[in-house]
Amino acid sequence: MKGTKKSLIKLALFTAGTLHIINKIIDSSAINKMTFKTGGKIYHWKQGDIYYRVSGEGEPILLIHDLDPISSSYEWTRIEKALAKDHTVYCLDLLGCGKSDKPPILYTNYIYVQLVNDFIKEVVGEPVKAVTSGLSCSFALMANHANPSLFYDLTLISPVPTGKLKVYPDQKAKILPWFFQTPIIGTFVYYMIMSKVNIEYQVTEKFFYNPFHVNESIVKAFYDASHAQNGKGKYLFASVESNYLNIDVSNAVKNAENKIHLILGEKTENYDEIVQSYRKLNPDISGEIIPNAKKLPQLETPEEVLRALKATF
Repeated sequence: MKGTKKSLIKLALFTAGTLHIINKIIDSSAINKMTFKTGGKIYHWKQGDIYYRVSGEGEPILLIHDLDPISSSYEWTRIEKALAKDHTVYCLDLLGCGKSDKPPILYTNYIYVQLVNDFIKEVVGEPVKAVTSGLSCSFALMANHANPSLFYDLTLISPVPTGKLKVYPDQKAKILPWFFQTPIIGTFVYYMIMSKVNIEYQVTEKFFYNPFHVNESIVKAFYDASHAQNGKGKYLFASVESNYLNIDVSNAVKNAENKIHLILGEKTENYDEIVQSYRKLNPDISGEIIPNAKKLPQLETPEEVLRALKATF
């Protein structure tokens, strides 16, 4: 019995050591191949350092990428320069994403409400036109609801349906953040989920309508973002997957003092239901459907998104 116990302990230690080595190899590979944009500035926020870029002159626009560990300000690279011709464009990496800090905390919608409002007050210094994407649309709506004087209007690109945002953590979901806190196994599982093959599948099948529009640099940008800072994106991943970022935006949409615009790719699954979920709450919401695009029209069909944005500006 004692011999069996010792053998199991040795096996466990060997397995942990092997996984640790694999994690380090993946870390080293990701760091050596990191291709984020150079330059930029740092906003020293209370929860961590926030990377951002600013360009152009004119009325300020704040670009807020989707809230996912594979996401970053790279999402806006195909429209950022064009918008900067007539506006001052602020483009940040959210906490837990890209080149910003990724603290080991439980991420909630309210954290990002605070981040956006603090960033506008302390960095921009005047009200902004906010252009948001995916899950980030929810906290942008809540930030606008909490302090409408900081915004001129909101443009929501591929927002999450309002009904889905009402799905909150259950008892099983609460285990996930604990699991990903583990330094070896949690990191290893996160890296398996964030493998290049999985990310490429997600981009080509879920983010883009035409897979031939996806090139190596796009996949690499998402892969790099997910692996930055030794896989610390796992903390945000666990919070998102456990629904800790969800929040009921009904009142924020219904009672919005500023204008809200929707932009959705025509090939987005159930896009008409998404539009109706927002317009049912606020009939004054305007919408634009982008042909031949899915979740990320700003990367797949940037010219169409620019046209839609300029119509609202």
